[in-house]
Amino acid sequence: MLAAEEDSRHKTGAFRRILQREYRPHLVMAVAIPLFFELTGMIVVTLFAPLLFYTIGFTSQKAILGSIITDVVSLAAIMVAALSVDRYGRRYLFVVGGGILLACLVGMTWIFGAELGTDGGKAMPRPYAVAVVALVCLFVAAFGVSWGPLKWIIPSEIFPLEVRSAGQSMSESISLTLTFAQTQSFLAMLCSFKFGSFAYNAAWVVVMTAFVIFFLPETKGVPIEAMGAVWARHWYWKRFVKPVPAPGPDKLADGPLQT
Repeated sequence: MLAAEEDSRHKTGAFRRILQREYRPHLVMAVAIPLFFELTGMIVVTLFAPLLFYTIGFTSQKAILGSIITDVVSLAAIMVAALSVDRYGRRYLFVVGGGILLACLVGMTWIFGAELGTDGGKAMPRPYAVAVVALVCLFVAAFGVSWGPLKWIIPSEIFPLEVRSAGQSMSESISLTLTFAQTQSFLAMLCSFKFGSFAYNAAWVVVMTAFVIFFLPETKGVPIEAMGAVWARHWYWKRFVKPVPAPGPDKLADGPLQT
């Protein structure tokens, strides 16, 4: 009951509060996490998987079957993520997943560029077509153990009560807006840039992985009330976050703060 009352009290003025300097890391994460999630290219790969498979030479029926296979791979990857996220940590999954995503996107860029060219007039040999299917499945699996579930986990762990409503709503609004924009523009982008579309996403994967390494602290096992101390110790965000005051005698009586 007390927690619910506290949450209700903090909802007032949350958007104005998250713009304050001391909440700068929360504002950045509210924008960066959904932005990078969309720029992995996963949304368009999953939505347009039958088109990709048809482009590389599969029949319509086999292209749809390939899309079903990627869905099964995605489901299995999410199950793996559920078992490993608290064991290996969020940053580890982000970095490993980002590395695999990058390798897959670079591989698809090379195959599409070398075997189909820029005008699409060449037919892709079957071994390369099978390699594209394997890369797409590996891409989906890497996404399913990294950015897929962590896009939802990280915001739920980093926003304190006083800005939680603003941070969560901003994150979801940005994500939905970008999903709409990508689904409307991907076909035009694919027709214009051809295999360069995958290189575009690969470049963003490099950026987002570097961002995680340098700016996202590990949240595994850290309660929400202790995140302030985590931000205050971070090499960059400590210049924005107010130092966490030492606990009073009444808090010390309850035992040390777990971080």
